[in-house]
Amino acid sequence: MLPAPIDSTLMPGGRRRAARDVRRRLAWLSVLATVVAGLVATAAPVRAAQAAGDDVATWSTGWSWTYQTSFRYTAPEADVTINENVTYTVAGIETFQGQSAYRLDITGTITGGSGTAAVDGIGNASLGSFSGSVSGTRYVRRSDLALLREQQHQDLRARATVAIISANITAAIDLQMDPVGGWRGIAYPVDAGQSWLNDLGVDYTGGFTYDAGSFGSGGAPFEGTFDVDAPASVTNANVTVPAGTFATKRVHAQSADSSTVSTHWWSAAQRNDAQEYLKLPLDGATLVLDRKLSGASTPAASTTVTETITPSLSCAGGDVTVAGRLSTGAAGVPVTVSLDRSPVSLGQLVTTTTTTTSGGNYSATLTAPTQADGLQKSGVRGSWGVLVSAGGASSAATLVVTPVNCSTLTYSGDLAAPQGSTATLRATLTDLAGGDVAGRTITFALGGDASATATTNAGGVAETTIALAGPPRDATLTASYAGSADLAAASATSAFTIGRIATATTVAADPSVVTVGDPVRFTANVTPTHGATPTGTVQFKVDGSDFGGAVALSDGQATSAALSTLGLGNHTVTAVYSGSADNAASTSAAVDFRVREPLLATSTASSVSPSSAVHGQPVTLSAVVSTGAGTPTGDVVFTVDGTEVARAGLGSDGNASVVVDDLAVGGNAVVATYTGDDVYGASAASPRTVNVAKASVTVTLDASAGHTVSGEAVSYTTTVAVQAPGGGTPAGSVQLLVDGSEAGSPVALDNGVAVFPPLTSLGAGTHTVEARYAGNGQYLGGADQIDQVVDPADTTTAVQATPSPSVQDENVRLTAAVAAVSPGSGAPTGTVTFYAGSESLGAVPLAVSPSGSVATLDVDDLPPGTHQVTARYAGDTDYRASESEAVAHTVIPGTAIVATTTTLTSSANPSAYGDTVTFRAGVAAEDGSPAGTVQFSVDGQDLGDPVAVEDGEAVSPPIASAEPGDHTVIASFVGAPGFAGSGDILAQSVTTGTAEVSLSSSAPSSGVGEDVRFSAEVTSGAEVAPTGFVQFSVDGRPLGTAVALVDGGATSAAVGDLAPGSHTVTVLYSGDPRYGAGTAELTQQVGTIATATALAVDRDFAVYGDPVTLTATVTPAEGRLGSPTGTVTFTENGQVLATASLAPGADATGVATVTVSGLAAGSHAIRAEYAGSSRFGAGASGTRSVSVAQRPTAIEATPAVVSLTPLLLPLGQLRATVTAGGSPLAGVPLEFRVGTKPVCTTTTNESGFAVCNAAAQILLLTLNGGYTVTYAGDADHLSSTARGALLK
Repeated sequence: MLPAPIDSTLMPGGRRRAARDVRRRLAWLSVLATVVAGLVATAAPVRAAQAAGDDVATWSTGWSWTYQTSFRYTAPEADVTINENVTYTVAGIETFQGQSAYRLDITGTITGGSGTAAVDGIGNASLGSFSGSVSGTRYVRRSDLALLREQQHQDLRARATVAIISANITAAIDLQMDPVGGWRGIAYPVDAGQSWLNDLGVDYTGGFTYDAGSFGSGGAPFEGTFDVDAPASVTNANVTVPAGTFATKRVHAQSADSSTVSTHWWSAAQRNDAQEYLKLPLDGATLVLDRKLSGASTPAASTTVTETITPSLSCAGGDVTVAGRLSTGAAGVPVTVSLDRSPVSLGQLVTTTTTTTSGGNYSATLTAPTQADGLQKSGVRGSWGVLVSAGGASSAATLVVTPVNCSTLTYSGDLAAPQGSTATLRATLTDLAGGDVAGRTITFALGGDASATATTNAGGVAETTIALAGPPRDATLTASYAGSADLAAASATSAFTIGRIATATTVAADPSVVTVGDPVRFTANVTPTHGATPTGTVQFKVDGSDFGGAVALSDGQATSAALSTLGLGNHTVTAVYSGSADNAASTSAAVDFRVREPLLATSTASSVSPSSAVHGQPVTLSAVVSTGAGTPTGDVVFTVDGTEVARAGLGSDGNASVVVDDLAVGGNAVVATYTGDDVYGASAASPRTVNVAKASVTVTLDASAGHTVSGEAVSYTTTVAVQAPGGGTPAGSVQLLVDGSEAGSPVALDNGVAVFPPLTSLGAGTHTVEARYAGNGQYLGGADQIDQVVDPADTTTAVQATPSPSVQDENVRLTAAVAAVSPGSGAPTGTVTFYAGSESLGAVPLAVSPSGSVATLDVDDLPPGTHQVTARYAGDTDYRASESEAVAHTVIPGTAIVATTTTLTSSANPSAYGDTVTFRAGVAAEDGSPAGTVQFSVDGQDLGDPVAVEDGEAVSPPIASAEPGDHTVIASFVGAPGFAGSGDILAQSVTTGTAEVSLSSSAPSSGVGEDVRFSAEVTSGAEVAPTGFVQFSVDGRPLGTAVALVDGGATSAAVGDLAPGSHTVTVLYSGDPRYGAGTAELTQQVGTIATATALAVDRDFAVYGDPVTLTATVTPAEGRLGSPTGTVTFTENGQVLATASLAPGADATGVATVTVSGLAAGSHAIRAEYAGSSRFGAGASGTRSVSVAQRPTAIEATPAVVSLTPLLLPLGQLRATVTAGGSPLAGVPLEFRVGTKPVCTTTTNESGFAVCNAAAQILLLTLNGGYTVTYAGDADHLSSTARGALLK
């Protein structure tokens, strides 16, 4: 509501006051008219492409609209109407407050008006003769035609008449209005049925001056804000105004109390309002505006640009296309497309640029905003103006964003899979507005045949599987999201191939090495990834060419016919599966097989040493392989009953040997079988029997203490070690016997050691303790025994009188508790005699109870006075005598006292050694709360000072040093005067404590041959350190004998023969009377000595067949273990040439030498590879090059017989012998020619000899005077030719 201006001009008298009231009312009415006129001059949208309704209009410079306007102001004291004609002209486009806006110039006239107004003390004044002018400027946002600012100036003239007084009044009014954020009177596009909420404030400033002639003059500023808060709705309506009759969209807004009304009749044809009506409440008054279009000028622009948004009704976050055409049709014109976000962020544009193409067309892409525009329009999240500028022309359109977020669905699962399998389907749903996509249902449909659903995770990913049924085909896979109230539907379509089932084909040659002329067959197996066994055919290809026809599969397998015509050398075979309707074709990898010469015969002899052994004893198995000539290579396999027990490589001398130590007990028939190589055939030796007997053992029994007392805990440890020459670690169990009787159950050996539970049952005397190992399938039994000397244990006796004090003639129970003194334990027997002073009160036998050994005596004849009560234990065979400390007991003459009872409990019973224990005595009286003290004692020794009883309870000091065993605890209550004494006894059991065992190595990573020692630490949290023994073991074998702990620590003997590798080291603590057994473990790493291998050759050039000597020298990094041993393999490109054993060389080196004579012609890169040994690391040399030339050959041709001779030699037989280096060259082809005519090609035999039958060519032989024979050479041999003469 606008405040009324204040007139500061003072005029005496009623006439002056009346004139002032009239002037003020006229000026104020003009101001209100200006404000209202500014508010109702807002435009509305035109029709959109897809969003329903009339979308925002695009105005051109020079357009104008003229309105006939009527203002009526009614109030109790006034009723005034003013009429105006006002024209709004588009002056251009400017940037206003960072926003692209139209500037409109305002011009007009005040054409008339009339009315009345009450004047205080005078009466009503008549108003008339209104005239004047209107001017100003208005800024309207281009994107949505929202009012940004209105500035108006009015010059008003009127005449007021009060009775006989009249006066002419002139006034000048200036007004500026600034709607906060811009006033969108209409939300675009506008259509019937829409609604939204107007909720904004309008700031205004300005002032006025007036001049009333003799009545005076004055003025006043004004400033304020009024709110517009009313829902708006849209209907269709026809309206008739001075400019004509128009079809309009009627936008009606009305407050809840109907005091505020705003109605626009929007005319799309006139690009502006055809009529507006506004009603405003003003401090008890009402202002009504009625504005009607009287004329408009909107000529077409010379250059225009069209604009279409697709879609113009979009979900949030999606892409929309802005496209159109520049009317000039020019190409290459820059185009700017901007989405105006000013409704929520003044001046903020989202801009993209492009250029026109042929015909003036353009296209650009924008993203629909996700933010709300604040209007709350029904079914709309936000309406956003989109501006396009190109070639001096501009346009505007509206993008309507719905409450639904846009989404995309991207498929990333399988696109192909074979029938009968399962395909993984995966799609990712994305909310383009950044919303949550978890828990949405995605449907996958495959060609109408199968479907599946999955739910998205937090990342929007939905994944499932689908079973694929045949037949193979191409299909369409569609992933779809059906949409929801907040997220738009989306789908993705992909081509999907349901293919044939993949197969894998393998091929094998049988045999893989075949003697020339022998048959070889090929077998192919075709395996599907799933499903039924494939059908179809397999084509075998040998050396790249088809072998025979295709072979039909049977149960997935095809076997070729036999092939026996291949020549010597390496060949390849490949199997090609043709596929079938259900299975895809596949081709195997090429498999090599070889055709070789017939194998040379070998013989194998073997020996064993020793032939009689015990389990674990090393036995050397040896074999020698003999041949007629040459050096066989390969392995010798040693078996027992067909099971391999060892394998050894054949040396250059034909010998092979290996050492084994795990032959089974009994007779072992060892067969040595030479496996053969490419030249030499396999052979086997006759069996050699090794008789293996059980190994003898040494049993060692150790005790934690050899001299103990009765009941003292004794720990026994037994070590079972194998006797040489046996080996291994004995297993089984050990039985402990005491004086010939079994003590407990057998204990299983752990790494050769058995630890028995502590014994506490030994009485006084000398006992024979025996550990008896029963043996097992590999080891003989054994035993060890020791004497255990046990002395009687000391005892303690404690006495208690209850009640104490007592009344004369009252029965008093005397209780004596007798317990063994630690480390003794058990329950003493015998008798206890009670004394009062020196007077014996009686003797009672001890009885065993949960509280220990106890004797009780009831007396009721003690005379009044104080008596020193003692108890004397007489002892027995296992326990020594003891006497208690005297306990004072008072007998009160004839006076009644209150009886009490005492109950003793322990905080932990049993407890472990080292645990802290407290005792609690509860004292109760028949009448009242007892007063007095409690003395706690353990085994007859007071536990601190007497403890006062508070609230019927006394708690002892803590005790943590009780030895394992049973202890007698007594709580004696000594009452204050009037309370009888009482007490209680319990037996506190203390078990052995827990010791922490740790193990360390002097060198956790040691070298082979280095001495290593292991140290054990046995600790506890108690005051007394653990004692006893520890047994070290490596890989389950005891390392020496048990070692006694010294100050809780022990160190093993040095061990320096550990083989390279990882070794498990354990330590076993035997325990002692205070602590139980425990173990610890570590891994000891032992490394080999590094070596360096060098290769030397005696020549770097040779002729094929010449011997080449290869020498490998292996040098260790350290020489402390002597020369390396083992074998060196000489290789070329990974192929083994020869193997030789190392022999000791100079300076602790190892040397291996071998001579090879089969190097093929060409260049050879040879290296030596040392395999390493148990002490030395492997290594390899660099390569050494040896060039081998082809060896020259010579042919000797024998004269051919062409006529009968006395020797009857065959006619026409051509014979030749080929040699290389003086030796026959076997297996090579010789070509025989007569003249230029080839006669035959024949292969030489083992003597290099070949024969050709040319009997049919006698005439030709005779005419040519002989024949020629040629060897073409090969990779290793040069060619040669000879001429054969005739023998006539």
